[in-house]
Amino acid sequence: MQKKSPHATLLVVDDIIETLEVLERNLTAQGYRVYTAKNVDEALQVLKETPVDLVITDLKMPGVSGLDLVRYVRQNLKDTEVMVITGYATVESAVQAVKTGAEE
Repeated sequence: MQKKSPHATLLVVDDIIETLEVLERNLTAQGYRVYTAKNVDEALQVLKETPVDLVITDLKMPGVSGLDLVRYVRQNLKDTEVMVITGYATVESAVQAVKTGAEE
């Protein structure tokens, strides 16, 4: 029987490969099981195949935005938490993320 890890399973979504690599490396070093996706389409595929405890998503990405992913998770995966990260922070974007369902 496989021993269950006490750490959560995470999905990190960001269109910048270097950001994905840094977050994956640091979170894995802390004992988390980490999946990565370069865009929302890849993230949705992971979410269909793998239960995750937390989605960490970039806010601004080409095509479908991180807010759209937050909406999807809130509507379809009630037990999955969401954290939004961004390099383009404004008060407006933070308020919108929280209203959409990201964690405060």
